[in-house]
Amino acid sequence: MEQWVSVFQDSAAKLEGHEWMLEMDDSIKPGQTQRSWYQYIRNSYAQFRCSLCRRSWPSKRVQVLFHFFLDSSLHHGTVKVKCFKQKCRRCAEAKMEEPRFTVENIDVMVEKLIEKIRIRCYGEEPEESNRNLRFTGRVDGPHERMHCEACIMGVCSQNPSTQ
Repeated sequence: MEQWVSVFQDSAAKLEGHEWMLEMDDSIKPGQTQRSWYQYIRNSYAQFRCSLCRRSWPSKRVQVLFHFFLDSSLHHGTVKVKCFKQKCRRCAEAKMEEPRFTVENIDVMVEKLIEKIRIRCYGEEPEESNRNLRFTGRVDGPHERMHCEACIMGVCSQNPSTQ
């Protein structure tokens, strides 16, 4: 959480005239924004670790949901973030685990988010960033839909119904 806030505050400082705040919010849902809010969904790479057996695994199919809103009259913007979870395929009683992103990948996602904020809230047309997410390691096997919170909710980039 602290990494997200730190990276976001550094980038949001360039949005002159408004103070922006980022908060993690597991209650936000894709396609269900509050009135006057915007949505942005981004696929990323992250690591997971099972809290039961301690097994870890990488995934290139981690969905991150952003809802954002600018209240121009109060000079204040808010971003809510939900990082979709995955659970261990080996543990029968596995719980959904939080993804762990590298600072570099958080930085790339926030950069893309700021582009969306500039377009939607400020009417700008910024140059599109060409930075890519960094993938380290190897992903063995297929994406396991029944262990992916985003697939279960129908918003995973690997889910055929969302493509």
